[in-house]
Amino acid sequence: IFGGGIALIIPLSRALAQQGQGGESSRGGANQRTPSDIGAWIHIAEDGGVTVYTGKVELGQNIRTSLSQIVAEELHAPVAMIRMVMGDTDLVPYDAGTFGSMTTPEMGPRLRKAAAAAREMLIDLAAEQWNLDRASIQIVNAKLVDSASKKSLGFAEVTKGQKLVKV
Repeated sequence: IFGGGIALIIPLSRALAQQGQGGESSRGGANQRTPSDIGAWIHIAEDGGVTVYTGKVELGQNIRTSLSQIVAEELHAPVAMIRMVMGDTDLVPYDAGTFGSMTTPEMGPRLRKAAAAAREMLIDLAAEQWNLDRASIQIVNAKLVDSASKKSLGFAEVTKGQKLVKV
């Protein structure tokens, strides 16, 4: 449904376990179970753009910016590269909604972990393509850079339209 790029999917049970939470929401009167198959979803498109999906919505607290900044920081990419898809129930996982100033403390760590995993996947792909030790590769301004030769590749060049899923 996305074309090429990297789709990063992390099971919610693992994300919640890392945060020390259960898998069921009891806030807001909801007894609905949070999906067990998706905790965070980041897509790196063929053009190198990054789309982040969250069930949270912008209600004037500027979470669109703060969540974008979290992902951009982990990916070492400009905030302008990050596109947020928020609250679109056809695309995003159920995550108990937006209330009680909990978006940043709950969604921030999930997106940070997902973006960090995506960053590591990008470094692994570049190391494989260049046949280098991954330790010699850094991401600088959304470019994977070999510290020795200074050659670089953008996210789109590294992913080359691959559909990669990490569970």
